[in-house]
Formats: sequence, C-alpha cells, structure tokens
Amino acid sequence: MSEEFVVSFCQELIRAPSLPGHEEYAAEVVVRAMHDFEFDTVATDKYGSVIGIRKGSAPGPTLLLDAHLDVVPATDLDQWQHDPFRGEISDQRIWGRGACDDKGVLAGMLCGVGGVPSELFRGEIIVSASVCEEILTGAALAHILDCYAPAMVIVGEPTGLKLGTAQKGRAGIVVHTRGRGAHTSRPELGDNAVYRMIDAILRLRSLELPGDSELGRGILELTEIVSEPFPGGGVVPFGCRAHFVERTMPGETEEQVLTRLQNAVHGLDNVSVQFDQLTQQCYTGNTLSTLDFVAGWHAIGENVWQARILAELQDAGLSTKTFAAPYGTNASTSAGIRGIPTVIFGPGSIEQAHTVDEWIAIDELLMSKRAYAAIIKACLGI
Repeated sequence: MSEEFVVSFCQELIRAPSLPGHEEYAAEVVVRAMHDFEFDTVATDKYGSVIGIRKGSAPGPTLLLDAHLDVVPATDLDQWQHDPFRGEISDQRIWGRGACDDKGVLAGMLCGVGGVPSELFRGEIIVSASVCEEILTGAALAHILDCYAPAMVIVGEPTGLKLGTAQKGRAGIVVHTRGRGAHTSRPELGDNAVYRMIDAILRLRSLELPGDSELGRGILELTEIVSEPFPGGGVVPFGCRAHFVERTMPGETEEQVLTRLQNAVHGLDNVSVQFDQLTQQCYTGNTLSTLDFVAGWHAIGENVWQARILAELQDAGLSTKTFAAPYGTNASTSAGIRGIPTVIFGPGSIEQAHTVDEWIAIDELLMSKRAYAAIIKACLGI
C-alpha cells in the first residue's frame, strides 16, 4: 500500500462531512476501503458504526481497534485559511475538520490493519468506525462491545503517537433551582431562582476535588447558565438551570461523583443536582442515548499487552513514551466500565483538535500506519 493512498484516504474522509448523527457519507468511505482491503466481514450496526473483521491464519485472541467517524462543527468559518472540507495539502500537512480528530487517526489505523497479511497474525482483528463519540462518548462502542468480546482494545485518538495508558473521566452535571415568579417592579413578592443558583455555584466552586499523581487534579467548570423564563423581560426568574462539566479521576463511580455534588449543596432549598441525559438520533433512524458520565481509568500496571506493544514499537523505531489523557475517549467504556485491557493511540495532538484550521502532519500520519501494524504484531503476531 503506497504512502499516496494513506494520504488520499485521509483526504477523502475529511471531504465527507460527518457531524454526530450524520456520518453516513464518511461511513460509505470506510465501507469501500474495508472491501478494498478484503476484510472478511464488513457490516454497519443499528446506530451506523461500521465494523470490519479480518481473520488470521491461526486461532487466537480478538483485538478491537476503534476510531470515531464523527467530528465537531466547523465554526468561525471566516477565520479558516483552509476550507474545512477540502482536505487541502499545504506545508506537509493535511488541513480540514477532523484531520486530527479523528479522521487522520482512522485513516492510519485502517491502512495499518489492511496492510498486514493474514498469514502474519492469528486470531481476528475488528476495526470499528464508531458514531456519535463527540457528544455521546463511549455509547456506540458500548453497543459494539455487547456484540463482540475482545481481549484487548486500541482506541484511536490523537496522542502524538504515544501510548495512552490513563485517562480522566468526564461528567455532565445539571443543577436546577426553583423559585417563584413575580413582576420585577415587586421583586419582594417573588423568589429569584438565579440568586439561589449563585449560592449553589459558590458552594460547588469551593469543593476540594480528588487528584491523581499521573493525571493531576479533578476539574469542575461551569459551562452554561440560563434563567427561566428566558428571555426574562419583566419577570423575576422562577427557575434557573446551570450545566457543569467535571473531569473525574480513575476509580470514581457515578454514585460517588453525584453524592459529592449533592452534599455540597445540602441545606439549600429547591436545588437539584443530577447527571445530564444525552440523546442523539443516528443516521440509521435509531436513537442512541447515554447518561453523561465517562469513567476515568488507569491501565493495569502489569498489563502484558502494554509491555508487548511498547517493545514492538521500540523495535520498529517508534516512540515508547506513554501518555495520560486529560480528555474523554471511547476507552472509558472499554477500560473504565468494562475492565478490558485498553490503550489509546494515534497521530496528532489534542491541541490541534476542534480548532480553526485543524490539521495533521503527513509524516506523522504515515508513521501511524506503521505503528498500528506494529501493535498488531505485538498482540497477534505469529
């Protein structure tokens, strides 16, 4: 497989816009590529994730490699120097929305898997191009894991070709306060729910959050606050809704996180705290939903898979540095919830993701193809 093919495949993926729930064009590109690579099985599940399977020449374990199809919107279009959906090549980079997160990763992964002859590995390789990761992290992969039982999972995300062995979790929190409406000329007749929310916010901001030697401290950040009614006009707000995002530590459960937040506002009347519920209609017509809680995780210290991968990367002349991800990924489902040995790996940097003029370096993209082939050799090589 030529270097030109890897680059052109990445460009083709970028040229297929794929917001969450609208990944069908990118999915078609992946289906064609899997057929070209002569995968033994190619299918699309009920939510639109594309799943390809290659069987090796001898019995062995199952390795699942996952990268997501969807991208965030291309905003501030007047600031882009490169069309977000052209996949333009300039300065030894490929430019466009998703170039780094996650279409360059998917291109390198699929080409790496497709280029390994079946007689050189045992067991089977599953590649999933999953949907809706950007807004329902882990939900589509959870459905895939309900159908397959991999011994090891590689989640493709931009890690600078460092092996990701730990990750913070994330929780979307909704705080709601209730008051009583009144005319703003007689506010004493009402009960302003925004003032009640201010008290709740002050308590939440003063929380001491857990920390981790590898991942740093937890974060709780206010991202949205809206009064009810909105616009308010001449009405004292009878309600107020705020949204927080918490970056959690490995080992923290839904119950622990929610209890800590609820205890922080204990004693304040008419204040509720709960996780957000996320829902997205997929391009297949089916609806995917999940509680907005993404578990943090650490790779097991004696993980034999991890040791094999690092050794094979070293033999291939690639980096053996490890990486702790401060952001959420689908690995939260495989590692944090299911307890399946998992690592994160891919070309590009998270600093390039979701930005104006997103890009991926061509040399790193090409190197990722070689790196994924090395990972396959480490896990399934004969």
